[in-house]
Amino acid sequence: MGDQKKRLYIHIQNNGLGPMLIDTLTFIKQGHHYSAISDCLNLDPKSYWHILLSNMVKKIILPNAHLVVFEKNIESHSLEEIESIRKQLSSITLKVDYRDIYENKFTLERSLEWFSRYMVDKRDC
Repeated sequence: MGDQKKRLYIHIQNNGLGPMLIDTLTFIKQGHHYSAISDCLNLDPKSYWHILLSNMVKKIILPNAHLVVFEKNIESHSLEEIESIRKQLSSITLKVDYRDIYENKFTLERSLEWFSRYMVDKRDC
């Protein structure tokens, strides 16, 4: 995850020695499960980079590479707009189901609450 002056982003990094075979990405917000981050955000999907996976489309992350899950250029946005995006992201949990080349299955689950670290009133998230 990243929160820089010019962009906000969520990447899945493969620090392993072999490929990471992504089976599903699940975005959890207020107890509901979604297959696309665009279903969790009140933003125009054309205004940011995001990934869509399905049963027909899988992704492979090579060693020392990453997959962009979400990335938005915020350079021309006001502080209020940036705070709104951070607030929306912070209420999401990302769940990644993946496997290695030997068919060993793994699940990674990460709250995106990190995006709220600078917010004054975190109860609003």
